[in-house]
Amino acid sequence: MTQAPDTSTDAAIHTANQLAAQGQWAEAIDTLGAANREQPDLAREQRLIELRLQGYENGNWPESQAAWPPYTDDVFADVTGIPEITAAQLDAHALASGVLHHGSLLVRQLVPDHIITQLKDDIDKALAGKEAFAQGKRTPTPWFAPLPYLNNKYKLGVGRKFIADTGGIWAADSPRGMAHVMELYRQLGLRMILQDYLGDTPCVSVRKWVLRRVAPLEGEPDWHQDGRFMGEDVRSVNLWIALSDCGGDSDTPGIDIVPKRLDHITPTGTHGARFDWTVGPALVPEAYPDAPAVRPAFKAGDALFFDHMNLHRTAWSPTMRHNRYAIECWFFAAGMSPLQQIPMLL
Repeated sequence: MTQAPDTSTDAAIHTANQLAAQGQWAEAIDTLGAANREQPDLAREQRLIELRLQGYENGNWPESQAAWPPYTDDVFADVTGIPEITAAQLDAHALASGVLHHGSLLVRQLVPDHIITQLKDDIDKALAGKEAFAQGKRTPTPWFAPLPYLNNKYKLGVGRKFIADTGGIWAADSPRGMAHVMELYRQLGLRMILQDYLGDTPCVSVRKWVLRRVAPLEGEPDWHQDGRFMGEDVRSVNLWIALSDCGGDSDTPGIDIVPKRLDHITPTGTHGARFDWTVGPALVPEAYPDAPAVRPAFKAGDALFFDHMNLHRTAWSPTMRHNRYAIECWFFAAGMSPLQQIPMLL
């Protein structure tokens, strides 16, 4: 039987701390991440989150001077609607063509079946841990352990509650869940793809990285663009992974998309909008008659990339009755990150 590490004298954490003290943040993260893959441990996973936060906090992130976007031609020029590719075809060129010319890019079968099962189990355990915590059972578990460093360092406001009210939990509050998602990103080579696409060191956001188990909505929702509250001048990309079959004409909510690259923020707070930052449902067909909204059909493991200018919403119909599992993660160029979203190193 493998003995759990003695976290008070864990050699892997000690080595990572030495690298961090020398300013080698990426090396510290990679070293500790490799050790945790071999022997998962809550203390290591929590320290990994701290290292990602501290690595960004202690870095110097001037706005990148590299030419951007990295690719200006459109490899999907003959496509109407949302371009689709396979996981093997994903690279920065395809990503730029889809997002910057069509508003989004759909990647089929990005996540293998065995990882889908693992991630859905992570979400269930994370939400169960959060519920137990709310009921007074305060013993941390690998799947739910809000980080004291995060709580003490940042003014988090109602961020957690807003996510919880919509059926989600911050990945940063689930050390084991985050570790598993980060391992998926490592296997996909996502860090290099995003560095090529963004033209800068890629970061992730604490506030905008969410594990979701979403129940069907009770009525038609508003639309939104994340640039409305994150700012238009950030450089971003969101990876939305469906862990359930959903969307299309199914009975599980997916996501509705305006299949068009937008270069402006659509007026908000009008046409029946519920909030001053959302777009009323009646405005969308009026504003974009040339790009009728679409509702892609997702199989579990399919993924959608889009950025902060994309206009989208959670799909709704009266016939939907099943929960949808998904992971949403926003990535930013380090030098063009919205600091209120709490960036940390990928």
